[in-house]
Amino acid sequence: MAQQSFQIRPGPPPPMSADDAACRACCGQMRAHWQERPHARLMVVASTPVVEAFGGGVETRYLCLECGHTLMHSTGRFGQGWH
Repeated sequence: MAQQSFQIRPGPPPPMSADDAACRACCGQMRAHWQERPHARLMVVASTPVVEAFGGGVETRYLCLECGHTLMHSTGRFGQGWH
């Protein structure tokens, strides 16, 4: 078996954006239609009813078991969808 050589880059790592921290499935989920079901590696962390002036909804927070990213899904009249 051939040995691999690892090189260490000098200096601090480049800054990460929110999309860099998310796996491919989470990135796709954030761009999905608001009625799209969560991907298979998302686990429900919390689900809270929301009372709004013109109707309520539910905000559900998910944690990805693949990358650790947190996603929110809203069903209220304002801000529906994946965040």
